[in-house]
Amino acid sequence: MTGQDPAGDSRHGSDATGLDTALLDQMPEAVAVCSLDGACLHVNPALERLLGRPGQDLLGRVLWALHPEWTERSFQDRFQQVARTGEPAEFENHVAPVERWFVLRLLRSHARVVLFCREITAEKKQEATLRALYDEMRRAQRHAAFLAQASEVLASSLEHDLILQRLAHLAVPVLADACSVDLPMPDGQVRRAAMAYAKPELQVVGEAFQTRFPVRTEDPAGIGKVLRVGLTEFVPDFAAVLASSQGGDLEYRRAVESLGITAYIIVPLISRGRVLGALTLLNSESRRRYTEADVRLAEDLARRAATSLDNGRLYTEAQEAVRARDSFLSVASHELNTPLTSLMLNIHALRRDMEPRAGSAPASVDALTGKVVAVQRQVSRLSSLVRELLDVSRITAGRLVLEREDLDLAALTREVVPRFFEDGVRAGCEIHLDAQGPVLGHWDRLRLEQVLQNLLSNAIKYGRGSPIEVRVGADDTQAWLSVKDHGMGIPPEGRARLFQRFERLASERHYGGLGLGLWIVKQIVDAMDGRIRVESTPGQGSTFTVELPRPPG
Repeated sequence: MTGQDPAGDSRHGSDATGLDTALLDQMPEAVAVCSLDGACLHVNPALERLLGRPGQDLLGRVLWALHPEWTERSFQDRFQQVARTGEPAEFENHVAPVERWFVLRLLRSHARVVLFCREITAEKKQEATLRALYDEMRRAQRHAAFLAQASEVLASSLEHDLILQRLAHLAVPVLADACSVDLPMPDGQVRRAAMAYAKPELQVVGEAFQTRFPVRTEDPAGIGKVLRVGLTEFVPDFAAVLASSQGGDLEYRRAVESLGITAYIIVPLISRGRVLGALTLLNSESRRRYTEADVRLAEDLARRAATSLDNGRLYTEAQEAVRARDSFLSVASHELNTPLTSLMLNIHALRRDMEPRAGSAPASVDALTGKVVAVQRQVSRLSSLVRELLDVSRITAGRLVLEREDLDLAALTREVVPRFFEDGVRAGCEIHLDAQGPVLGHWDRLRLEQVLQNLLSNAIKYGRGSPIEVRVGADDTQAWLSVKDHGMGIPPEGRARLFQRFERLASERHYGGLGLGLWIVKQIVDAMDGRIRVESTPGQGSTFTVELPRPPG
């Protein structure tokens, strides 16, 4: 903006206000030039679009009469302060009815006040998404840590009641103020196998109540009903339920009120279709509020407890399987925690950069973009790990379904490989692609993309600092895809178990992963009636070749 003579020539980009408006009219930000009393002297096309009105309807009108949010006294006070002192002002404006956010800047220049209005709705929604992701990750981490601890407790003994008692004490006070485990007996009675309280006074009242009103399987609600029907019972506001109930045993009602229960979750312990017991979480004096997430956690805990009870007598025979499971969980926990840690650090940095701080300039778009890219990379890594785990479940259960379509393998490879260029640069691997096409066939696009991604990830992992070569070709009967690295190679004794589930030929300390990638690749290739073979020399690298049949003609 320049200080033009009010009588300046509009042919050179100025108008009757003396402003050079050519630049203002080209700006993506909405701009209004006003007199010191707020009357609009010039508005650019972006502001016309924002307000949905032509410029001639806006000129001469007071600025705070043009937009509902600008009628606020705080906006007018800021405008008048800028007009009076010349000190610029910048602040956010939230248009709640349509959920849009704007950054407004007020500047004084040549006896005029200029309003710049930039929409930041996308940034705000991204910030909210990241904050929700962060909160969900923290909750998931707490639940995962608790379940991991619960798994250790449930596997710590072969003695039936000792396991349940340890489980009840584990839940208090982390999940509840009181926790009980009740078991149905062959004679129709209910036995309380475990009980834990956060405070001694709760124990006195609870035991007295249990003595006076023992649980019965024919009870219309509560523990008895859960044991009978095998369905979770969740009451987030027990006081309201009790207040709304009418009639019943007055003595029982008073005894229930004396417990001070505010909410409860009762989940069945079910194994192989049979109800083994009921886990009860009671909330009384704490400020905890139960949610559906707590219900899911309680159900997960109950499933683990039921499995432990049902399989306790088989514990000795299953020790080897348990050790294998624990080893895999340790690797999976490490692999999942690494991107989670990086993700949390980047989210912390993003939140810090997005928070306005006095005396410091806001973070640049480039700086924020870099952190968002890092977040996307870690989320992609987490998604890949979760997808591998889900694929194990589907393949093991025989639910790997192919969705075949006419497909150009060369075109698919040219599309997928560039996604790994950045990972290759970080690992010092230059990726060379030879995919002359077309190479047509009838295959599952998403599964072939998964095969190529796993082979490339494997090559980058074990071929650090050396080039990687990707080739696609075909003849009349089959197509092939090969990925070659020049890394550590595979010893002859390791090739026989290379495509086994959870197999890792290198130390997990130096090479990450769940040991599932090549196993999944082989399962997919086998499902497509193809085959995968490997050629490798220790110290010189490996070549993985996928061969897929093509339809005749």
